[in-house]
Amino acid sequence: MRLTSNEIFYLNALNRVSGVNARDCVVDENVISFLVRKEAMGKAIGKNAATIKKLSKQLRKNIEIFEYCDDVESFIKKALYNIKIDEINLVERNGKKQAILMLDPENKRKLLNSLPRIKRIKTLSKRDYKIEDVRTR
Repeated sequence: MRLTSNEIFYLNALNRVSGVNARDCVVDENVISFLVRKEAMGKAIGKNAATIKKLSKQLRKNIEIFEYCDDVESFIKKALYNIKIDEINLVERNGKKQAILMLDPENKRKLLNSLPRIKRIKTLSKRDYKIEDVRTR
């Protein structure tokens, strides 16, 4: 995985404010998503989200923190905590791994309403879990 100088800047900013070394970050237009180990989540967020608020104010961007998990299924379920995922199937097509999310129609609508967030989750899945695509069924 190669990080841009911009991403390294934001990783260093999180470390400077919280003392947490994030594993990865994705920079979207107005949102920065960090991938942090479970043990460091509390410190990265801060009491009453103080750390996130401080970093958000300094960087003038919204901040979201995702928990790094050992497997992609756990990562996706935790990243999409507000959406009930019935099942996640990992398949390989044309030599590329994909995660297929099984959702009911109501949760599929919820998922489609948060497309920018899904894009960031897909990017983190690709870079940190070697999953080329995340799809729904």
